[in-house]
Amino acid sequence: MKRIPISPKYDSPIFEAIALQIVLGLLALLILDGGGIAEICGIALVSFWGGAAVLIWRHPQSPSRLDIELIRFGYFPVILVSFFLSCWIWHLRGVL
Repeated sequence: MKRIPISPKYDSPIFEAIALQIVLGLLALLILDGGGIAEICGIALVSFWGGAAVLIWRHPQSPSRLDIELIRFGYFPVILVSFFLSCWIWHLRGVL
């Protein structure tokens, strides 16, 4: 199997981020709020992987320590930002 030409330093943070997102996604699906929290987690998921792809594209062979930590734990701040941004947008649209 041909390997993607990125540094092997990305392997562990990517798998840890996927595991974290699976756990948080399942917990979000268990909350009985009509799917609002799950929707926010889905928005954060797409945003996070878009940012991670840009980060890996810019530093494919020489990731800094910050790059690794952002991929590993960057989902938490993205969830917080997407929560407040989604609530604000829903408020502007009159949904909330």
